[in-house]
Amino acid sequence: MAAAPAQPGNNATPSAGPPTGKELFDIPALDQLVGYQGVVNGPTYKYTVGRAGRQSIMMGTEMTAAIGLNSWASFAGKQADAHIAGDIAMLESEVNAVIKMLRAHNLEVVAVHNHMLFDQPRMMFLHYYGRGPAAQPEK
Repeated sequence: MAAAPAQPGNNATPSAGPPTGKELFDIPALDQLVGYQGVVNGPTYKYTVGRAGRQSIMMGTEMTAAIGLNSWASFAGKQADAHIAGDIAMLESEVNAVIKMLRAHNLEVVAVHNHMLFDQPRMMFLHYYGRGPAAQPEK
């Protein structure tokens, strides 16, 4: 059997696919700013941080970072025009200070609520959103 003849003009290099968070963001700059390393997930870059030294018990069971007692932030878009969405786990007494800090950095508070029942100490969760440069130097 003879080989098929070469097709003229079909010498394009296959596409590498859409860019990932690794190409869209200055990851070393973000990691330095946040103080943690994130994880690339397709076109996003996400940080998940537990509450070190904080124990919360719900109905006799310890809540851990692996099952939701954590804060996270996820970047989408690109370095110069990023979307950030996240969730912060905090004590009730920390809510107002966290809201003030987020607002001071032009982040919108989307929701404040709890995820657990009968937890001790009581943990609150705050969802936020923002848009702008992914890493902006402090003023």
